[in-house]
Amino acid sequence: MLLRVISDVHSNLPALEAVLSHADGAGADCTVCLGDVVGYGGDPSPCIRTVRTACDLVVAGNHDLGAGGVEPLGSFGPAAAVTVRWNRRVLDRDSLGYLAGLPLTAHKAGCLLCHSFPPDPGSFTYILHPSLARKCCALFPGIVMLTGHTHVPGVWRPDGSFSTDEEGILPGCCVVAAGSVGQPRDADPRAAYLLLDTDPGTYRHVRVEYDVDRAAESIRAAGLPDGLWMRLYR
Repeated sequence: MLLRVISDVHSNLPALEAVLSHADGAGADCTVCLGDVVGYGGDPSPCIRTVRTACDLVVAGNHDLGAGGVEPLGSFGPAAAVTVRWNRRVLDRDSLGYLAGLPLTAHKAGCLLCHSFPPDPGSFTYILHPSLARKCCALFPGIVMLTGHTHVPGVWRPDGSFSTDEEGILPGCCVVAAGSVGQPRDADPRAAYLLLDTDPGTYRHVRVEYDVDRAAESIRAAGLPDGLWMRLYR
């Protein structure tokens, strides 16, 4: 099964539209979202509608649960907290209820889907250290875990090493970080998504150009902190 995996859209509609219309993912059997549909960007409502339509499975990110009133405001940094409060004001009741009701984990085609840290998905721990990757594989042997949250695409191997190779063969148990559609943080401003083929056991990280100016203007128009649109260009 060919999975198209998106994550960390963060209310960036131009990036989301570019990813979903990208030719390389058009033949996917299934599209899944690893959370953080909202947060940071200026188009939360259309991003929620688009994800609900396009994705077969969606798990909760901390920004989703923050907007939905499940995750406390104090768990966010200053700029993120501003966007959480703004989302709570501008989203309708149906959208807020949808975000609040998203599951922390899901399974598809033998893969475990989780926004952050599979051993404790509600902690929203960032997998940024080899010991955390090794713990994932120790607790979920033989499982491919698909995660977001870090905004950096790559593959954590069972030994705790991290590969940023664009494509490769899945090393049995591993944690595959999908990167971010709407807020990349790996010095490549293009939108990121993941293609994973479970039959041959291969993966490919894909980057897509999108209209950054349009996304930036949406953030400015919403009156959100300037740093949120400025870092889209970096």
